[in-house]
This record gives sequence, structure tokens and C-alpha cells, in this order.
Amino acid sequence: MKTRLNSQHLQDTIANLDRAWFENYPVRITRKQKEAFLQELTQQLEARSFEPERIEARTLITNRLLATVCEKPRLIFTAHYDTPTIMPFFFPPLFYLFGHTRQITGMVFLLALLYLPGMLRPAVPPEFAWLNLILMAIPLLFVLSMITLFIPNPRNREDNTSGVVALLALAEWLKDKPELRQQIQLVFLDNEELGLLGSRGLKRVWDRRGHPYGAADIINLDCVSRGEIPLVVYHYDGKLAQAVAPFVQNHLPQARPIDMTWLPLSDNYTFKQEGAINISFADRSLVPGGYYIPRIHSPSDNDFAPDRLVRLMHGLIDFVEAKVEH
Repeated sequence: MKTRLNSQHLQDTIANLDRAWFENYPVRITRKQKEAFLQELTQQLEARSFEPERIEARTLITNRLLATVCEKPRLIFTAHYDTPTIMPFFFPPLFYLFGHTRQITGMVFLLALLYLPGMLRPAVPPEFAWLNLILMAIPLLFVLSMITLFIPNPRNREDNTSGVVALLALAEWLKDKPELRQQIQLVFLDNEELGLLGSRGLKRVWDRRGHPYGAADIINLDCVSRGEIPLVVYHYDGKLAQAVAPFVQNHLPQARPIDMTWLPLSDNYTFKQEGAINISFADRSLVPGGYYIPRIHSPSDNDFAPDRLVRLMHGLIDFVEAKVEH
């Protein structure tokens, strides 16, 4: 039997979590920062009648994960809780131009720009020595700009606090539904920003344990409040994306499935053979056909739209209830 959602309660829950985490856990990069946040997540889940389990999975480095105990899940929702450093200044305009969904095109364009000054220098007349200096400075500026990759981004309300808030919103809805809780697993992943290390480590742990994740629908949530267009991302296998998209479109009509083939966008890529999907909110790139996630990996990641996330929750909860009833 379907249970109608109290939208105002859900929106208040989402807004309160966002505000509290922004004030108390804005950066989650160091071990100490992650440990403090995992303790907070554990308390939040226990307060909603879940049994959390800490998992350590080593992939190059130790990944600290948190998952709710569920022996035979039919649905697995994931989100990464680690936060990024600051992106070099030239990447945001590049993504705005081509889109995060055109990573290769953007990188080719960037490399062409970097090689261009070296190709032009031999053609510069001696009387234009100042121009030669400018051309020499461009590669140096590029190298210096990479320093920001070692500076923690002080604000991460979209990437990926919004995804973690979404999982807690699902937990809030499930707290008085014990039968559903037995079929749904929530997983909080580490080190997505370093190359999906946490999800890769988790997959190896689950393989050793014989966890039946292959029989579940896996939905990853990453950056789910700001952009205008909810992208339902899949890699080759679009069965789950095509099943979920109509439920999301009932509440967010502009949502659309998109096949990213062999290019990763988030942790669902680790489980692409299982047909896992990722949902991210994006805007259209300047060059038509691409999509970019605005203001992530920058200090401008400082706004949050709870009403938009609430509508996504409505769509996902409709899908959950339809899946379980079937």
C-alpha cells in the first residue's frame, strides 16, 4: 500500500540536514574530518531505525565507508560523502563550454590550447619579444594553477552533500517502514573525488562476502539540487535508467536518460555491468548537446535548492513503491 509523502516534513528534514552539515562539516577530506562525519551519519541512521555498518576497503588508500545492514537488497542507493578540492580556474569555463558529459572533447580542446603557444613562438618576430614572453607564460600559468587541487574546497553543498542529504531523506521516509527497510540498502562512499576508489573497494569487499548486489537495482545520487535538468546517467545498459526516468519525469518533467558509455561521471560507473545509474542535476552547456554541473569544485558551491530535491525524492519513492509491489 502506497504511503503519501508529507512534502513539508521532507523539505524541512532536507533543509535542516543541509544547514547543520554546512555549518559543522563543510569539508570532509582528512581522516579526522571524515571520521567526525561518519559518526554523525551513524547517529542519524540509528535514529531512523537502521543498523549501520562501517566498512574499510583498500584501493590504493584506505576508504572508509558506511552501509546499512541488508542481506538481500532489492534496491541499493549510494552517494559519496567525501568533498573535493578547488578546481583550477580554467576548468569551470571549459565545462560550461562543452559540458561534463563531453570530458574528452574538453580535454582535447585544453591540450590544443596548451600546445598552441609553443607552436606559435617560432613565428613571433624579434621586435615582438613581449608576445614571446606571454606565450612562454601560458604553460607556466597552467602548472601554477594546479596548486588549487591541493586546497580543500570550503563549500560543498552540491558536491556531494546534496547526495548524502538525499539518502538521509530516504532514511527518514523509511524509518517507520520495517518491511521496506529490509529490501533497501543505503551506502555512503569515500574517495569518489580521487577516482571512484571507495566504490571500487566496496565492490571487492562485496565480492569476497558474496553480497548479492548483482540482483539489486543500484542508484547513485551525486549533485542533486542545483541544475535545471536531472540526468539519469547509465553506461551501455539503459534498462534501469529507462525504468526510473518516467517516475522522476512525473515530478521533474525535464529529466532525461543519457548514455555516458565508457566515460565515468560518478560512482555508478563502478557497477556499470550491473546496469547501475547515477542521477545528477545539470544545465545545458554553451555548445549544444552537452551538460555541465554548475559551480562544483569551487568556493561558489554555496547554494542549495531543497524544493528541487524534494521533487526528486517523490519520483524515487514512487519508483521504490512500484518496484516493491511488483
